[in-house]
Amino acid sequence: MRIWLFVISAFLIATGSYISAQVGLPRGVKNTQDPKDIPPTPEEAVRLFHPPEGFQVTLFAGEPNVCQPIAMDFDDRGRLWVAECYSYPNWGTEGKDRIIILEDTDGDGKFDRRKVFYDKASNLTGLVVGNGGVWACCAPNLIFIPDRNGDDVPDGEPEVVLDGWTLKAKHNIFNGLLWGPDGWLYGRHGITADSLVGRPGTPPDKRIRLNCCIWRYHPRRQVFEVVANGTTNSWGMDFDDYGEAFFTNCVIGHLWHMIPGAHYQRMYGRDFNPYTYELIGATSDHLHWGGGDWTSSRGGKGTHNEAGGGHAHAGAMVYLGDNWPDHFRNNIFMVNLHGARLNCDLLIRQGTGYVGKHAPDLLHSDNLWFRGIDLAYGPDGGVFIADWCDFGECHDNDGVHRSSGRIYKVFRGKPAPAAGLDLAKKSDAELVELQLHKNDWYVRHARRLLTERADRRAGGVSPLIGGRGPNMAEVHRRLVRMFDENPDVTRKLRAMWALYTTGGVSADWLRQRLGDPDEHIRSWAIRLLCDRSPPDRAVLQKFAAMARDDEAGLVRLYLSSALQRLNLADRFAIAHELAQHSEDAGDRCQPLMIWYGIEAAVPGNPSAALQLAAQSKIPKLRQFIARRLGEAAGADGNGLDSILQLITRTTDALSQRDLALGFRDGLKGRKSVPMPKTWPAVYSLLTDSKLPEVRESAQALGLLFNDPQALNRLRATLIDQKAAADERRSALEALTGRAIPDLLPTLFKLLDEPAMRRPALRAMAVYQDSRIPGLILSRYRMFSPDEKQDAVTTLASRPGYALALLDAVAARQIQRRDITAFTARQLQDLGDDKIRERLNATWGRFSQTSKDKKALIAKYKSLLSPEVLAQGDPSHGRAMFNRTCFQCHTLFGAGNKIGPDLTGSNRTDLHYIIENLVDPSAVIGNDYRLTNIVTTGGRLISGIIVEETERALTMQTATERLVVPKSDIEERHVSPISMMPEGQIEQMSVTELRDLIRYLGSKTQVPLPK
Repeated sequence: MRIWLFVISAFLIATGSYISAQVGLPRGVKNTQDPKDIPPTPEEAVRLFHPPEGFQVTLFAGEPNVCQPIAMDFDDRGRLWVAECYSYPNWGTEGKDRIIILEDTDGDGKFDRRKVFYDKASNLTGLVVGNGGVWACCAPNLIFIPDRNGDDVPDGEPEVVLDGWTLKAKHNIFNGLLWGPDGWLYGRHGITADSLVGRPGTPPDKRIRLNCCIWRYHPRRQVFEVVANGTTNSWGMDFDDYGEAFFTNCVIGHLWHMIPGAHYQRMYGRDFNPYTYELIGATSDHLHWGGGDWTSSRGGKGTHNEAGGGHAHAGAMVYLGDNWPDHFRNNIFMVNLHGARLNCDLLIRQGTGYVGKHAPDLLHSDNLWFRGIDLAYGPDGGVFIADWCDFGECHDNDGVHRSSGRIYKVFRGKPAPAAGLDLAKKSDAELVELQLHKNDWYVRHARRLLTERADRRAGGVSPLIGGRGPNMAEVHRRLVRMFDENPDVTRKLRAMWALYTTGGVSADWLRQRLGDPDEHIRSWAIRLLCDRSPPDRAVLQKFAAMARDDEAGLVRLYLSSALQRLNLADRFAIAHELAQHSEDAGDRCQPLMIWYGIEAAVPGNPSAALQLAAQSKIPKLRQFIARRLGEAAGADGNGLDSILQLITRTTDALSQRDLALGFRDGLKGRKSVPMPKTWPAVYSLLTDSKLPEVRESAQALGLLFNDPQALNRLRATLIDQKAAADERRSALEALTGRAIPDLLPTLFKLLDEPAMRRPALRAMAVYQDSRIPGLILSRYRMFSPDEKQDAVTTLASRPGYALALLDAVAARQIQRRDITAFTARQLQDLGDDKIRERLNATWGRFSQTSKDKKALIAKYKSLLSPEVLAQGDPSHGRAMFNRTCFQCHTLFGAGNKIGPDLTGSNRTDLHYIIENLVDPSAVIGNDYRLTNIVTTGGRLISGIIVEETERALTMQTATERLVVPKSDIEERHVSPISMMPEGQIEQMSVTELRDLIRYLGSKTQVPLPK
């Protein structure tokens, strides 16, 4: 009997079926897709890959042994730990997500042993092994599951390390864990919703607010911080040989160099700091699709093939293994979801940072179900790819295919097997020696193990590791010798990082490294000297000297990055030296990084700030300093003279322009400021400028200072029909921004000038005058569609005007369809019962109950069958789009950017479109929530806030962008609903809706009807 059991066990191991836990879906988890939607088998999927010559793709594991793999990590034995996520897309508390361990015991490249380590996780989106257990992203918590004895059985319940991560982020949920070379644990977060993070029990006012960002946590010091803000939904990050971090992203750029303290461009919304003024763009100099609608790039055919296949990316791996050819080393690879391939970018030093250059894609697949989501190289140098295996992207609404999942392995030749590997059993000396290994897998694991041993030997400083042992003196001696004697800078860096994380370096040792010949050593010395607390005076003096003399752009970049970690009083001396490098003026990152570093110090030390502005050779700094000082100036104008004096002393026209523009922008939102003593001289100087933007700034400032010269000149420009239309419009904007009381007669005349009609119509909303509705309505029929929209928006801004508007609709003087759903909601929000009653009678019911909405969705889905949609006219649909959606949304590059760009939405999904039209507030990002402002003059303004300062709001309405002084705001209400209103769908006939949906599903732009 024992012989037969042995034979059966051997057979199961040989066939890859030996597992130590039940295989398949967790109890209660079911597929929700149509059972006819069946992906290729794992074996078939492997055959659908097209690797480059000499490479192989094999199946390491497939369903039912692994399902829904969302993240991977290796332990110190070379075993693969996989996070299986069954929570997506309905994040909750069911606790059915799992962490499994896959092991290849015979080195044949296929798993043959499987264990379930933990099966009660919720919302599992990332994991990493270390410190005697497993760290996992399980919103709302970052948890640590202890396994200190390494028996693959949790020692107890998970420990909540941090909490407050949002569950409202959908596919933008916090994710990804990765040990950095500095000993910190790094992770990511998406844009859709905010998290408020802290240790359990931390009060709300002590927590850190974040959304799209890179964050980090130090397990020994128990410190949490945001490293860099911005982008959209980063789902991949890795470090290169020099410790530089790069992360991948969807939609607005796929590759970003992670600079501590950076503020990157966002898909939408505002940076948390209102004084950033400008955000850093993507590191890549290219897109991964050939233009147009990204949905047309699925499969990577045609023009998209050479570009890279699509805009959606997941996973990031800087290859530092030892199996692939050396020319792939330090290249970054990422999965392109729409192109079903691995993109490759070259990381090239350029300026102060890096640029990502497109390299040929490594491999692609003919498998439309391939949804690679994570990738990593292992101890044998082979690369593992986790395939979520589903049909569609993150916008799908028909559920997900729960029972599939694959992990592939990509390698060359026959990799050396890692069977029997256990780095934790190696001596200190062996772990130090592994810092020289070609495969960085060994380097990272060995460094982390040395760090854990250092923590333990220090007396259990880490709460996660207990026990004591010999000190680390011998480890440190070996690492110092490695740093001193190895000529390879990447090996020096490895020794440097290991010394730092194990407590083997002093501030003095790091300070000496500031003089190292290599820019990477100097850059890391800067970073590590500022890692815990601001450095001492000797280091600050060295920083200032380096900022002046160092020719390496990377060093200057990290000096500017370090500014944010210094005391405010110590920032200007270093920033001043950095600002003398005119070669950095056009750099993508450096001017903004310097600004981010000094911004907080400017209001408290205006004299130092002005001195920096006067001597800076970087235009952005001049402009932003003037702007920040303008914003910080008191209501009495105190502090403005010093800025104006600097302008008068500036003889260079471009420098004068920078200061004037910044000064003007800094005072936006103020109604009136006492005229500074130096203004008359400055006004004469600016109005004589050859640059039109300087002259316009002079007029705007003069108006703010109640300068009669400026007021008269603006009036003259406005009525001068020979003046340029742009200058006249700027004059009108300045005058109506001050609500000049006797301007109405001029506005009435401008209605007869086509070039000025739209701004005049919008300007009339500023004034309360009984003549306005009649004048607008008497001309309404002659207006263009855009002018009609401006007219209706103005008439919907005040109760008295609104009644005249609704009377005109009832009398058919204005077509009912000209009242958009957005305008109807604005009329309702005026809060007047008579208006609501008239609105219901002339326009219709505005909102529905949840039950009504479900019925409407079902109704329209049944009416719009595939046969009906096939008869749709996309050209007429485009006309419908221009009437109903164009004001807020962009499609194929046309439209406005108030709401999301629809080019990237799931426009071919009928359910998705109908649901969003019927119930647009079902899922809504914070940055698209509607804000209603009632001014002291009785005007209602509805829109989204795109910028906010201490004194003003900048609001984007359906027709214009307005700066509203806070002193003019009587009421401010943030609506819990989307800016996109309900009721639009019911204002269309079935034919109109059919044509609109047909257009929305177009792969390319179509012409408008003749």
